[in-house]
Amino acid sequence: MEVLYERSAGADVHRDTIVVTVRCREKTRDQQQTRTFEAFHDGLDAMCRWLVEQQVQVIGLESTGVYWMPVVRAIQQQCAACVVWLVNPLHVKKVPGRKTDVTDSQWLAKLVMHGLVSPSFVPSPQLMDLRVLTRFRTRLVSHRTSLKNRAVGAMERAGVKLASVCSDVFGLSGRRILDALLDGKLTPAQMSELALTSLRTKKAELERALAVSLSPTSVFVLRKLLAQLDATDADLHQVDGRVRDLLRPYAPDVELLRSLPGLDDVSIAAILAETGPDMTVFPTADKLGAWAGLSPGSRESAGKSKPAAMRKGDKYLRTILVQVAATLATRQSKKKPPLFWQRKYRQLVPRLGKLKALCAIARRILGAVYYVLRDRKSYTEPVPRPPSPKTAKKLLDRYLSRIRELGYEPTIAPMTPPTPEVS
Repeated sequence: MEVLYERSAGADVHRDTIVVTVRCREKTRDQQQTRTFEAFHDGLDAMCRWLVEQQVQVIGLESTGVYWMPVVRAIQQQCAACVVWLVNPLHVKKVPGRKTDVTDSQWLAKLVMHGLVSPSFVPSPQLMDLRVLTRFRTRLVSHRTSLKNRAVGAMERAGVKLASVCSDVFGLSGRRILDALLDGKLTPAQMSELALTSLRTKKAELERALAVSLSPTSVFVLRKLLAQLDATDADLHQVDGRVRDLLRPYAPDVELLRSLPGLDDVSIAAILAETGPDMTVFPTADKLGAWAGLSPGSRESAGKSKPAAMRKGDKYLRTILVQVAATLATRQSKKKPPLFWQRKYRQLVPRLGKLKALCAIARRILGAVYYVLRDRKSYTEPVPRPPSPKTAKKLLDRYLSRIRELGYEPTIAPMTPPTPEVS
């Protein structure tokens, strides 16, 4: 087999220990040495010194859990000449048989020596910090949604029908009314006067929704939930400020991505944290889509294609892109014509269904991100191409058939081109 690296290493990483095997290419046969290190700071330092002594060119380890992160960070800081290959655990499974930590590390060392696996994207320490913050923000938003749902549930149990009248119970008007309800000093009519803007037209409904008597337990639970909600909002504000600070070195990339429709500061930060601004680490846009888990699955046997789920990938990147796709695809405007994404979504829904169509749009958005960052050019809306004669005939036949199903007989005539005006 072809040898890409003369000296390679494989690391089987666990919570408390790291089993490392160094493999060296010799004339007759490969030589292997295996050592076990503790996963503490001093153990990582000893591992890095040993890798430097052995002149290791590449080290492979599986991307499982979070235990690999301090190992990779230590290697990046102390072993500048050593390339880190973070590989998919599904790609390194051995033939069933004897399995130990030592044989796992030896197998990894052999795979990376001969290039039998593909390395995944390893973010820099700066990008890793940004990724930690954006993922933490995602969990905070999920926690805030959970708190809101629990608070609405507590109100429904107590008979407070504020959610039936107010579209946003935790908006400015809803929060003022809710705080007054928990204080218990105002009547329902007085609390309805706290409504702002368009909610003031629903004073009668608000009085009916607030005409209840809360028990001390309901008041206690709602106060605690609202306090947690306020604390979570404060945490989100601080996280957003920290994310803005970490994004300052990537200001040119942020400006480029702002040209894409549907991307705001939150989604841009999440995309840069997951993919990084350097698109040269991904050979093509399709490779990036596959890495994100947005490529369609492929399963064929005996010449027949069978249903296959999408491959697993970066779930955080996939989630934010599907959310952006849903916003773009469902955006309605009476003043502006539909965007390219809306037209494409409407074309895909009849064939794929709504969920698969959203995933397809998300994949195309990621492709646009790839080309914008790679070519360093702002996004421009694609110009729709006229359909080919064959496609135009299919569309015409479909529409005619639909019109006939409605009970009408259409008459078709070619359009006459407009006559140019003579000045």
